Amino acid sequence: MKIITILGSPKRNGKTAKALDMLEGNLISQGHEVERVQLSDHVIKGCIGCYACMANNDGPGCILKDDAVLIFKQMISADAVVYASPIYCYDFTSQFKTFIDRHYCLTIHFGSSHHTSSIEGKKVALLITCMGSKEGNADLAEEIFDRSMRNVLKCNLVGKYTIPLSEAPDFSDRAKEVADKLTKDMTRK
Repeated sequence: MKIITILGSPKRNGKTAKALDMLEGNLISQGHEVERVQLSDHVIKGCIGCYACMANNDGPGCILKDDAVLIFKQMISADAVVYASPIYCYDFTSQFKTFIDRHYCLTIHFGSSHHTSSIEGKKVALLITCMGSKEGNADLAEEIFDRSMRNVLKCNLVGKYTIPLSEAPDFSDRAKEVADKLTKDMTRK
């Protein structure tokens, strides 16, 4: 499989990146092609809610000229996408949230009975790290992601994987367990 990983952390070597490294290592060792997108390396403007993308119903039709559409094209050509973000103030990072908002341009005939998306049926997964517990911390972000991917984009949501207590001494061991489970779930036929 060709898998795109999207790192929404502004930290290139933070806890989320380390967990994503483990996942990518697993996938590569199984012969999968993996490409990481570091969102902080790209210029991605915030959605302006103009709905111009709805006039173009054959793919990402966003009128904003930035790197988002290039990343969307990478995602469309991939077999699977893994989104990864730490939790900042009970939500995704601002880089990640801005990118997720821009996914609206991937929808086709949104709000009609023919509603689909450019990534419909694609395997997707969410990997979250957070300093606190999952409940009352990462659970809101998981729900937002779930609704966006299942209801709006009609993706095949493989799962949502949260590694809480990222400052605890056993973080690496727990991150490896989650990376192993995510690898197994993502590569299951």
